[in-house]
Amino acid sequence: MRMDKKTEAKALTQKQRRLLVVAGAVIVAIVLAALLINQLATPKRSVAAYCKTYTEEKARLAKLPGDSYPSGVFSDEISDVGEFVVAFDRLEKVAPDEISTDVATLKSLYKQIDDDPSKAVSAAISGGMIDDSVKKWTNDHCSN
Repeated sequence: MRMDKKTEAKALTQKQRRLLVVAGAVIVAIVLAALLINQLATPKRSVAAYCKTYTEEKARLAKLPGDSYPSGVFSDEISDVGEFVVAFDRLEKVAPDEISTDVATLKSLYKQIDDDPSKAVSAAISGGMIDDSVKKWTNDHCSN
């Protein structure tokens, strides 16, 4: 009878090991699938992707009301500066390397204004040249 219990305990241990191996394999497969999906879903930086996103964001912003906060890049004024943050965030993800830093800076400046509207004047002064630069690059590379 003792042999049966040892054999039974050994079989249970083998079942547990198999279960752990299968569970580990499933977890690894899920992680790999998530990484693959993330890699495929990440937008690629290119002029075409930037221009497509710019056109979409320009159309979206044009529908918004207001005239409190201007953007030279979008040639628009809206009341909710946070919408510019959203637009520049989307552009930053696809902006070619040559302008990605400037787009990120504009996003940061609009975020500062959104967080503290009293910083609007100083942000406008420090971002004026960058805004002009991104606007010129966009006009040169994207058909508006």
